[in-house]
Amino acid sequence: MPHGSGLGSPPPSLFDAYRSSSDEVVQDGTVTAPYLEVVQALDSLEPGTLARRRLAAESYQRSHGVEFRVTGDTAPRTFPVDPIPRVVAEAEWSTLSRGLEQRARALDALLCDVYGEQAAIRDGALPRWVAEVPGYSLVGSAFRGQPHRAQVCGMDLVRDAGGTWQVLEDNVRVPSGLAYAIHNRRMIDAVMPELPRPRGLCDASRSAAMLRSALGASAPSRVPGEARVVLLSEGPGGSAWFEHSMLASEMDVDIVLARELLVEVDCVYQLRQGAPRLPVDVIYLRMSESELSGAAGADGLPLGPRLVAAARAGRVAVANALGNGVADDKAVYSYVPAMIQYYLGEKPILGTVPTYLCRQEDHRRHVLARLGELVLKPVDGYGGSGVVVGSMASEEELDAVRGQILAHPASWIAQEIVQLSTHPNMSERGLEARHVDLRAFVLVSDVAAVAPAALTRVAPEGSMIVNSSRGGGSKDTWLVCGSSGGRRS
Repeated sequence: MPHGSGLGSPPPSLFDAYRSSSDEVVQDGTVTAPYLEVVQALDSLEPGTLARRRLAAESYQRSHGVEFRVTGDTAPRTFPVDPIPRVVAEAEWSTLSRGLEQRARALDALLCDVYGEQAAIRDGALPRWVAEVPGYSLVGSAFRGQPHRAQVCGMDLVRDAGGTWQVLEDNVRVPSGLAYAIHNRRMIDAVMPELPRPRGLCDASRSAAMLRSALGASAPSRVPGEARVVLLSEGPGGSAWFEHSMLASEMDVDIVLARELLVEVDCVYQLRQGAPRLPVDVIYLRMSESELSGAAGADGLPLGPRLVAAARAGRVAVANALGNGVADDKAVYSYVPAMIQYYLGEKPILGTVPTYLCRQEDHRRHVLARLGELVLKPVDGYGGSGVVVGSMASEEELDAVRGQILAHPASWIAQEIVQLSTHPNMSERGLEARHVDLRAFVLVSDVAAVAPAALTRVAPEGSMIVNSSRGGGSKDTWLVCGSSGGRRS
C-alpha cells in the first residue's frame, strides 16, 4: 500500500487484505487522502491493539449506559460504536452544510404553509394530496402561531459508489441521534487518543448549546428574558432514554415526564416534589404524537389535548410541532426540490434519490415491473419499518409487497437502489466493509444552523438498511469545518 515509506518492504498493513468496491477509506488498494494519517496511526499500533480497543469501546458504552432498543427486542442493548472514525472532508462538509440548511428552511416553510394558507398547493407548485397524506393532522393547525415548526431536523444522507452525496430521507417529527453523535466523540477521545485529529475538526460538544439556543428562540413572544425549556420524555422505559437524559443534562434543562406537567388556563407548569410549580415556555417533545395522546398529566387527565390548547393560545411552544409527519412522508420527499424553488427561490444544492410514486399509474406500472430492482417503502414508515430492498427480498416478500401496492397504491413509493459507500468496521474477524449513512442535524430558528456533530450509522452485516433500530451500530464522525470549527448560516 502507498502509505509505506523508507527503504525495503513496507511493514504489513492492517488494510492489506481489506477490499470493498465502494469504500471511503481504501480505493483500488490505495488509502484515500482524508485517511492517510489515520491509517498510518492504526498501522503503528501493536498487533491485537485494535481488537482490544473494540472491546474497550464496548466497555465504555456499557459503563455510560449508552443503550438503544432494536425493533422487536424487549430490552435495550448496548449501542455499538466502531473505533475507526469516519472523516467528512472540509470541501464536502461545506457543500453539505449549505444544502442541509437550505433543505431545512424549505421543509419548515412547507409545514407552516400546509397548516396555513396552503399557497404552494393553490399555486400548483405542490399537488393537493400533500395535505392528505397520513402524516397530516388537524391538530397541526394549533401551532400556526409558532414562527417555526421544525426546530430540529434530522437529514439522512448517503454517499454512493461514485462519491456523490444524496439526501435519502428527512426526519422532522422526533429526529433522534444527536446525543449519540456527541457521545461518540468522547468515547473515541477516551479509547483512541493516538489517532491524529484533522486540522479544523468541528467541535461536536458545541451542538447541545446550539440546540438549547434554537429551542429557546421558539418561545412565545410574550416570554420576558430567557425562556424556560423542558425536555418531555416517555421515561426510562423508552428506547432513547440515554439520549433524552444526556441532552437535558448538556443543555442544562429539566427532563420531565407527562405526569410532571400540569396545564391550567392554557398555561403549562412543571411540578417538582417539595418545590413551587414552575412555568414552562418551550417543550422539547421527545415522544411521538400517539404516546403523547395517551399520556396523563399531573392531574390524571389526558395531557396531549391540553398542551395543544396551550400552544393554540400562544402560551407554550412545542418543538417539534405536532403534525410534522407531512414533511417526513416518503412521497412528499420527491417534491422537496420544488419546495426549495417555490419557498426560497433557489436551486437545490443537494441531490435526491430517483423516486416513483405508486399513486401515479405510470409510476406504479414501472415499479411493479421492477420490484426486484428497487427499494420499496411505505410512505409513512418510520425507523426503516416496512422497507423492502427488492434485490435482497424473497419471491414471497415481493409478492406480498405487490399485493399491498395494488391494494393501497398511495401508501407506497419506490426508489432506485443506491450502492451505499462502505467503511471499515472492526469485528472479531478483523476489518469488514459495512454500509454506512450519515444523519446530520439542522437547528432552525431565525436562521438555520447545522450542528457540528453528525451520526454515522453502520448497517448490520449483510444488510443495506442503515438504521439503529434495525440492529446496526455507529461511528464517530469527524466533520472538518475549517478554521471556524463550525459554521452558521
